[in-house]
Amino acid sequence: MRTLTFLVVSALLLSAQAPRRDVVVVTGTYEPIPLEEAERAITLLPVAGQRLLAASIVDFLKLDPSLDVRQRVPAGVQADVSIRGGTFAQTLVLLDGERLNDPQTGHHSMDIPVPLEAVGRIEVLRGAGSALYGADALGGVVNIVTAHPEASEARVRAAAGNFGVNQQSASLSGLAGEFSGHLSFSRDFSSGFMPGRDYRNLGASAVGRWRASSLTLGAADKAFGASGFYGDYNSWERTKTWFAGLRQALGERTSASFAFRRHTDLFVLLRDRPQVYTNRHAVEAYQGAAAA
Repeated sequence: MRTLTFLVVSALLLSAQAPRRDVVVVTGTYEPIPLEEAERAITLLPVAGQRLLAASIVDFLKLDPSLDVRQRVPAGVQADVSIRGGTFAQTLVLLDGERLNDPQTGHHSMDIPVPLEAVGRIEVLRGAGSALYGADALGGVVNIVTAHPEASEARVRAAAGNFGVNQQSASLSGLAGEFSGHLSFSRDFSSGFMPGRDYRNLGASAVGRWRASSLTLGAADKAFGASGFYGDYNSWERTKTWFAGLRQALGERTSASFAFRRHTDLFVLLRDRPQVYTNRHAVEAYQGAAAA
């Protein structure tokens, strides 16, 4: 299947550029450290500045040959990722250092609650990380880091193509003294390459930073047709994810964080006859950490 996509992109810069920082801090480790001090094999996938080359976070993960990325639906609506031959349940997914792995199934670990426009880079830590993160990091860790605005700007992106592809995204960044904020939204629709394989992908996020504090809010709504995937049935599935994370630096090497994640999964075996079999599942997870 080949998809022809036409992009219309516009960007409006509203103020002077902020000074760039040359030091890359790896947050995919238990304690954030400079990249040159990391003792494990880590790959940085730059997202900021290259978003026009991809339509989803999954597209950037495919750039790392050590990652095995499997998708049920295009645009990262439902995807699995594994590292160096491990299973998708043995790969830990983080958002700004906070866990996203789902207790229900590893199939939902890649339900990232922020759009691509909110991502600055992706850190891939290859090799066992269970000693620090638990059994689900046996293969490695994928840490998605939100972007730090370097200017006050607004960006709009739109795309259209065959198979009913219809995409829109927008982001707004602002700098005011020691405060920086970023709002983003994305919408991705398609009628599918065959009947019963349509999908809809919605995402929104808000990230705010002030001095040593940061707050991340995100939500994702993904619905897709799975005709023929779970057997000879015209199935349908919809997942929703809500995320809130708060991090506070208490010193040069001391920090505390708290995060909340809610995930729901609605599965319909027969899309035209939902009364035959419908399954609803909801998971709420809380996490807190302190590092010194």
